[in-house]
Amino acid sequence: MRSADVLVVGAGVIGASIAYNLARDGADVLLADRAQPPAGSTASGSSAGGVRQQGRVAPEIPLAIESIAMWAGLADELGMDIHYHCHGMTFCVDDPRLLPALHARVARERAAGLEIRVVEADALRRMLPCVSPRIVAGSYCPTDGHADPMRTTRAFSLAAERHRARVLWDCDVRGFRRDGDRITGAEASAGPLACRTLVLTAGAATHRIAARGSVALPMLREGFLQMMVTAPCPPMLRQVLAWVGHGISLKQAPSGGFVIGGGWPGRGDVDRYETHLIPGAMAKSAGTTVNLVPALAGVPVVRAWIGIESYARDE
Repeated sequence: MRSADVLVVGAGVIGASIAYNLARDGADVLLADRAQPPAGSTASGSSAGGVRQQGRVAPEIPLAIESIAMWAGLADELGMDIHYHCHGMTFCVDDPRLLPALHARVARERAAGLEIRVVEADALRRMLPCVSPRIVAGSYCPTDGHADPMRTTRAFSLAAERHRARVLWDCDVRGFRRDGDRITGAEASAGPLACRTLVLTAGAATHRIAARGSVALPMLREGFLQMMVTAPCPPMLRQVLAWVGHGISLKQAPSGGFVIGGGWPGRGDVDRYETHLIPGAMAKSAGTTVNLVPALAGVPVVRAWIGIESYARDE
């Protein structure tokens, strides 16, 4: 039987980073995932890669601010280019009726210590000449940015291995092993796994695995979020853009392609980890993107995929 002080179940960006930090600090760590790296069908794979502080619930903002200092040196620390760029992010607004809410959010986030401001009219055009004239204002945070989510996830797992964490790929964890009220390991396709501490970071499978061990977690539903990447374009956008009320997250990758996310849904089956793109939702996402950045009209989409996320009661 394989054993470790700490068993981390799920090698997405959360599980891989936990395994890395524990192993770096000297813990005996075993990291298990049902797939081969990178596990792109899960939440890390559906991320648009935003490294964002603004637009979060209040308790998250201090953590997000502190994380920026960590991101700045993360590529050197992990020994891999994770395509991290700190060029800012703007939440765009096209309806003047939304401006009071925008100003109120910015005021709250400034009071929490975030460097952020509202940019309007000519100042917005100078900063974002590629954005549609219909955009009337935006909240701009210069220390927001973006990174490659799958590179970052893989960098963490490789760095964990360099610090002597052991990794089991293609290892489907199906439930807990228990001794009375104490969890002592997991039942897995690779055989029983023993541990003193279990960290469960399995995304949409988390509450199912926990339920088999008689632990109830308040996961309510899954989301199947579509992502798209366009063909390479000339450089025109250094920031990350979001469009309030329109479900769009947009950034230009180092390759020149635009990564389009923001929550347009696909379909899927969590138990089988199957996902299916919905062409109509893809078309609406693409159309909304062109309405935000008109220069993208006619640029083909070269790749699309879906990641599976799960949501607790407060989302």
